[in-house]
Amino acid sequence: MINASRLEQAVVSIYPEIFRRATSSLDFADEESLWKELSCCILSSQVRYPLAVAAAEALERNAVLLQKGASVHALETILGSPLQVDHRVQRYRFPRSKSQQLASTHAAVHSSADSLTALLDGFSCAEDARRWLVRNAPGVGPKQASMFLRNTGMTYDLAIIDRHVIDYMNEIGISAPRGAGGLSNLEGYSAREIALKLYSRDLGMAVGLMDWAIWIVMRMYKSESSEVAQK
Repeated sequence: MINASRLEQAVVSIYPEIFRRATSSLDFADEESLWKELSCCILSSQVRYPLAVAAAEALERNAVLLQKGASVHALETILGSPLQVDHRVQRYRFPRSKSQQLASTHAAVHSSADSLTALLDGFSCAEDARRWLVRNAPGVGPKQASMFLRNTGMTYDLAIIDRHVIDYMNEIGISAPRGAGGLSNLEGYSAREIALKLYSRDLGMAVGLMDWAIWIVMRMYKSESSEVAQK
């Protein structure tokens, strides 16, 4: 049986190192870095993260997202090519659909601003930026938008809520309001985020970094539990 207090203590113990790592390098994210991070968030859905990173790096090397018009064909050609991942050649799983999503996102950004940098600079708060991304960037849900804004250093006040964080919330007893929708829509996501923010503030943590600590702790716990079950 899970000891909720031990889970919380583990999160509290590793949070300072996560905070130090996240805030030790506050380099300004340039246009190239922003597009790499956004493309990685789009490409990582239902795909192993190392493969998504390799695909995003291939797009970055070709500078296709830095051009004014990023065509589906150009994107698909790159995503459909062999990728080197952990010393192995692999293929990205969804070259066509993700190329369409990336092209649509690229067009939406440039219809609203001269660049992704300018678009983000125009928002008064991170919540507005997330709302725009969810509404205008196909393939970007609340979790992906929050991760993008966290990883580019725009904010640490938005939560990245996945199944590990939900499991932790359930074990600790953090609940969303009754009737809250699912995580795929912003309303349901925000309801759970508010509950998690209240908890993080009680612990003196930034929610966008605390969830990182939770993710690590829950992955370790589940791995250990699986090993015990197999004995």
